[in-house]
Amino acid sequence: MKSTLLLLFISYSSLFSFAQIDVQKDSIALLFDYKRSVILNNSILELKFREISEPISKIVLLGYTDSLGEVSDNELLAEKRIQAVNTLLKNSAWKNVLIETKNVNETGGFPQTSLELNRRVDVLVFVSAKQEKPLVFELNKPVNLNINFENANAVVKAESIPNLEKLNRILLEDTSLFVRLNGHVCCTSAQELSFQRANTVMTYLLKHGIPQSRIYAEGFSNTQLLVPDNSEENMAINRRVEAIFYRKD
Repeated sequence: MKSTLLLLFISYSSLFSFAQIDVQKDSIALLFDYKRSVILNNSILELKFREISEPISKIVLLGYTDSLGEVSDNELLAEKRIQAVNTLLKNSAWKNVLIETKNVNETGGFPQTSLELNRRVDVLVFVSAKQEKPLVFELNKPVNLNINFENANAVVKAESIPNLEKLNRILLEDTSLFVRLNGHVCCTSAQELSFQRANTVMTYLLKHGIPQSRIYAEGFSNTQLLVPDNSEENMAINRRVEAIFYRKD
């Protein structure tokens, strides 16, 4: 029975599509006086933000108070402190960044043991990080490995090394998988070059722990074009090494 396998591996190659996720980059504590909502150390906010090189995707504000006074009063005070920070951000270079807030006040516990340090708003800064989408393949069907080669030879371009590593990890992590590597070229007949490219991928796997018994390489020249060879874009699509993953009964 054919089955679809989902495998997720993190890499930073631009050759695969990516989804964006938010990752916390920093946490900045803005302090307040007793029963006040005026920020004492607002200058630290801009200094910290300017240290972050990645685009800021989201800011979360957590408002705290100390335990002195009534809970209802502290809830209102925490809200005023949050709004003070929110206003500061809305008048800054980060005014268009998404801001989320949470009124923790004294009911959510205290991040610090000191009363003074709990008179605060924590500014959690999130940045966008690239996360690779799962590589989806079906057993016994070809999948493009997105491995590019130098012009007219079998030397893998540096940008494609992460994709070789990904292929290697798939086979290392599932020792029941076998792989057939099919090399293809565009434009004109070049049987030897198509085989050399598939063989280059196989050689990489052999050097990185995959036994010969689990790999087979073959070249198909330009006999299996995916699209007509009538543009540079189409020719790039046809120049490829495909993998067919399978299991033995």
